Amino acid sequence: MIQVGIIEDNIFLLKSFRDYLNNTEGITVSFSCSSMEEMRQHAAKNEKTTPEIILLDILLPGESGMDGIPFLKQTYPNAKIIMLTAYNDESLIINCIKLGAVGYALKNSQASQLVEIIKQTSRSGSFIDENSLSKIINSLQTKTEVGFLEILTYREKEIVALVERGLSYKQMSTQLFVTTYTINYHLKNIYKKLGIHSKSELLTKIIGESK
Repeated sequence: MIQVGIIEDNIFLLKSFRDYLNNTEGITVSFSCSSMEEMRQHAAKNEKTTPEIILLDILLPGESGMDGIPFLKQTYPNAKIIMLTAYNDESLIINCIKLGAVGYALKNSQASQLVEIIKQTSRSGSFIDENSLSKIINSLQTKTEVGFLEILTYREKEIVALVERGLSYKQMSTQLFVTTYTINYHLKNIYKKLGIHSKSELLTKIIGESK
């Protein structure tokens, strides 16, 4: 029996996936959550939960799915994470995989296809749909170095390094002996210079630069 966990903020999709999978022979849903916060609460109360597969949405309220991958890997080290998303973007695909995901499937997949994706991942350890695979190959073949750190100030580079280490605003302010307001101010300048809008996007650039 393949135990599957689902983290999806669209309640309609969450219920649809859960009901369909629970009615599929050989598969059972061990948890279904609408956010990483709810997931963390579930994990704290249900230590014996051992999903083999986790379907994880990227864009979630609060903590994103991408940001939640390290927690899921630590909490369920044997689980295989499949990113379930509407965004077929090569940078997201590559960086989710670098963070620990083993699969990437689009939300517009038919429910029957989702079952096959789960079964294939259970058998072979990974799954990426054909369209996403071609994007990954193209991205790796055409990648050039950006050197984005060169446009940042020394202080901004320090903050980027702390973000890469996973420090919170409060931890960064303590490390640099400044207020959280100052950290937020510098991060906004970093986002503006790099044309991004969040720590997740900054992490994506950092990982991409290190490839």
